[in-house]
Amino acid sequence: MTYKLSEKSFLISILCTFLIGFGIVLNRPITLSNDSEGYLNMVITRSASYPIFLDIMRSLFGSLFNIATITIQYLLGISAIYYCISTLKKHSKLETVWLLLLNVILLIPYLYNHKLANVFLSEALAYPLYLITVSLFLKSIFLSKVKPIVIALPVLLVLIQTRSQFLFLIPIAIGILLWFWFEKKKLDHKWVLVLLILFPIISTVTDKTYHKLAHHHFVSTPWTGIHLLTPAFFVADAEDYTIYDSKIEQEFYKKTYLSLAEKHLNIHEFNTESNHTDALAIYVEHYPDIANYTILPTGLQLVDTLKTNDEKLIAVDQLTKSMSIPLVLNNFKPWLKLYIKNFTYAFGNAKYTLLLFIILIFSFIKSIKTKQIAYKLILFVSLLSLLNVALISIGMHTLKRFTFYNDWVLFLIVFILISSENSVNKSKL
Repeated sequence: MTYKLSEKSFLISILCTFLIGFGIVLNRPITLSNDSEGYLNMVITRSASYPIFLDIMRSLFGSLFNIATITIQYLLGISAIYYCISTLKKHSKLETVWLLLLNVILLIPYLYNHKLANVFLSEALAYPLYLITVSLFLKSIFLSKVKPIVIALPVLLVLIQTRSQFLFLIPIAIGILLWFWFEKKKLDHKWVLVLLILFPIISTVTDKTYHKLAHHHFVSTPWTGIHLLTPAFFVADAEDYTIYDSKIEQEFYKKTYLSLAEKHLNIHEFNTESNHTDALAIYVEHYPDIANYTILPTGLQLVDTLKTNDEKLIAVDQLTKSMSIPLVLNNFKPWLKLYIKNFTYAFGNAKYTLLLFIILIFSFIKSIKTKQIAYKLILFVSLLSLLNVALISIGMHTLKRFTFYNDWVLFLIVFILISSENSVNKSKL
């Protein structure tokens, strides 16, 4: 059974969906979250892209800043969604009904839950940039050409300057090039591979340059060490201060651990009178209490002699970075157990996580044996979902805010498999 629409009907259907969505987002005010102030005020702990975007919006639209931000954020979103759908329509064999459904699924973050057009959060910019980058990667896979990846690199750089979690796209891009090398027995444009290998350095220098211009400090965004140290502190022992030689590190550790113990935010210090003793649930629910309201203020107290708040934040970031790896290695087994649980939590439960790994392995084997584009596509989108979560789980709690970017992946896999089955049945007939 096939479901076909004319080109005109297809475009009208998508346009109607976008117009309905536009009416919904315009009818809602823009809202502030806990992180919004940092982006609006361009603080040093926020990466470059979204604060610059908001600053440009404020300069251009003045008193109409709020409504203009809603409008532009929505228009960016639907443009990226349309580009993604158009790429799939042009190069894949997906029937229009699945493309229309996928269009709605990709639009949901603007209409429900995250409400991306109506918030001052970096996701509002990261989501469309991510879809554009992924679409260009898809185009590269469909055409077996390097050029779309080259076009994607500037977009990817801006995306990483929006949220550093998207560094996981770099190894995926490298993997695509190596796949071309495997299939063609030669690699065209080797300079692109070299550029991708150097891309983390390029991104770091870009980040530091922004902070030098905006905050007069040539440093990476000082918000990494706290995230790396948080899961390690959650599973650490009271005596682990002995692994450090520096007095300031030992003092910082003792004060932080004591504060966490008083709040029952360490696995060795849970409140025994409480029935709520699930380690992961406490970690996810109270992550901000551990990172933002315990580790950070304790560090700021220790460096209180520094003149400016930016200098204090930089010093705390350097301190927590230096302490992270030793503490992780000293508590590697409980840290790894927490990491795996946090990873699994992102997909709902262990069964869904296992299903995605099975799909990944199956599509990888099929891609090598058959070289069919459908299996390559499934392999690619599976990697998107798994590697994103793998990177986030190292230092963050895997909330939907960080993982929703790939909520469409399983739907696309199902649509591909259904379309592939239909193609097989047609060939048999």
